[in-house]
Amino acid sequence: MKSLMDDLPKDAHDTYAQRKLTMNWSRYFPRQKSCPPVIYLDFWPLVSQPFIYATSPEACFQLTQQTAQPRHSMFSWAIFPVTGGKDLISMDMPTHRIWRSRLNPGFSLKNLLSQTPVLIEEVGTFVQQLREQAGTDGNFGDIFHLFDRTVALTFDIITRVSLDLQIKEQTQGPTPILKALQALIRCVNAPNIWSKLERWAPSYRRDVARNSKILRDSLLSQIKSHLQPDASSEKTVIDLAVKEYKNEYGDENRQPSPDFIDRVISQLKLFMFAGHDTTAQAICWALYEITKSPEVLRRIRAEHDQVLGPDVKLAAHVLSTEPRKLNSLRYTTAVIKESLRLHPLGSTHRRGSRGFSFVCDGTNYPTDGAIIWTSPTAIHLRADLWPRAMEFLPERFLVAEGHPLRPVKNAWRPFELGNTRCIGEELAMIEMKLVLALTMRELDFHFDWEGWNALQGRTTPPDSVDGEHIYRVGGGIGFVKDKLPTRVKLR
Repeated sequence: MKSLMDDLPKDAHDTYAQRKLTMNWSRYFPRQKSCPPVIYLDFWPLVSQPFIYATSPEACFQLTQQTAQPRHSMFSWAIFPVTGGKDLISMDMPTHRIWRSRLNPGFSLKNLLSQTPVLIEEVGTFVQQLREQAGTDGNFGDIFHLFDRTVALTFDIITRVSLDLQIKEQTQGPTPILKALQALIRCVNAPNIWSKLERWAPSYRRDVARNSKILRDSLLSQIKSHLQPDASSEKTVIDLAVKEYKNEYGDENRQPSPDFIDRVISQLKLFMFAGHDTTAQAICWALYEITKSPEVLRRIRAEHDQVLGPDVKLAAHVLSTEPRKLNSLRYTTAVIKESLRLHPLGSTHRRGSRGFSFVCDGTNYPTDGAIIWTSPTAIHLRADLWPRAMEFLPERFLVAEGHPLRPVKNAWRPFELGNTRCIGEELAMIEMKLVLALTMRELDFHFDWEGWNALQGRTTPPDSVDGEHIYRVGGGIGFVKDKLPTRVKLR
């Protein structure tokens, strides 16, 4: 393991070690003729169970799609301080299927497109704040942290889409609800002897109880308002979940039980937790990769001219009145997919068992007693699966079947695949398309790590990963190095 961390900055996210394992597989597995489809790792005494990395599309397919294995409890234990343990990730599979069917309508493409004007309103606030950061006379403005802005944007969006709750984090933040959520997120840790002991500490329990109450009180009042007979909204995730609940009982007048309300609150906290940091990072990485590639920037602007019309100022109106035009942004979608290939943020932990083994190229790989971990970061950069793997090539997702660049089936999995794939995938894709559609032709971005280092008085050589001074840092989902120092100017 030490060799995997060599040459990486101390603050680098652990996914960089994972990808080194598969990118340099011949060094670690010299007797193999190709990258192993699964890799066994023992982290004892840090973790009591061995890990198995599923590093091939076929192995991941067997694990999550062909014979989907149950989630491992380590993640539900980790997020318990945030959700209280009644969320989609923590449920057993029969209960998960019931709640997934209740929540799917709210996250369907059809429903989300119907809420495009709401999304554009929030993205419009984001764009206006970027305009205000621009310099005068066509110059770049002062440095600001783009990641903070995208976090506020995605938090405003997930609360509106899920519950029609206008937090106004972008204009009035930091708000109590986001501060409470972030305090709980800091309590999310993988189970080990230290984190288990920490959860018994009185101060820890007081902090979790206090911040959980802030979230519950904020959400409960909004939920109750939506249960009133004269409630106007019928398109939020929770509105449609309540509708599905009543349909199950064949009684449109049935009032949800206290347990139902508790589970709704747990889902909302999960959506806020998982739906803001991840998408906020994804937006940052997409803008970063586009800005590094002049040809990609030229092509994406040309597509926006063609699909949305040459008048940049009318783009928001066009998309509000014709939201399905988002589906016509094929190159923009390919750009987002390629950015997510290079910077995937999701993964899944499954429980190994005596009854499940991987079967790859005629070899059985047992899983009993292990934690199985899919690693999209490792799969997405395997040179045998992705020609020119380290290059940013959106064309991969546009070429025809049989083309060498065409992605291998099941190899692209930033939202994971199978019956527990990310429920917010469509929302995240729409958010990213809208941000690109409303910024690319109006603003130029400069990601100024040099300027930020100078402002901080740093004199030592800057850290880097693969020559990039902007990289993913921290634990858990992590965040972009230095929250992505940025300057913008108007075009």
